[in-house]
Amino acid sequence: MISNQVYVFLWSILVGGVLALVFDFFRLLRRKGNTKNYIVYLEDILYWIIVAIIIVASAFITNDGELRGYMFIGYIIGAIFYLILFSNLILKFFGTILDFIENIFKNTWAFMIKIAKKIKIEKKNANS
Repeated sequence: MISNQVYVFLWSILVGGVLALVFDFFRLLRRKGNTKNYIVYLEDILYWIIVAIIIVASAFITNDGELRGYMFIGYIIGAIFYLILFSNLILKFFGTILDFIENIFKNTWAFMIKIAKKIKIEKKNANS
C-alpha cells in the first residue's frame, strides 16, 4: 500500500514537470509573437484543458482514477523543480530552434517575392 503511494507520488512529481514544460511551450509562443489579449485567453483555456486531461489521465494510469492530496503536492513539487532546474535551458533551446525556423521561412518568403518580381518584370518587358 505505502509503496504504491510512493510510486504515485513520484509519478506525480514527473507529471508536474511535464505540466511546467507545457506551460513553457505556451510562454515561448507568447514571447515569439505579438499575441493579442483574446489569443492569450484562448491559450490559457487550452493550457488548463491540457492540464486537466494530463492530471486525470495520470490519476487513472497510476491510482485507478483517485485524486489524492499528495498527488497535487507532487505536481507542485515537480513543476517547481522543472522551473528551477530546466526551464531556462528549455526556453533557450526551443527559442533558438524557433528563431532558426522563423529565419528559414522569412528567407524563403523573401526569395519567392524576388522571383515573383523578376518574373513580373520579364513578362512586362516581353509584352512591350
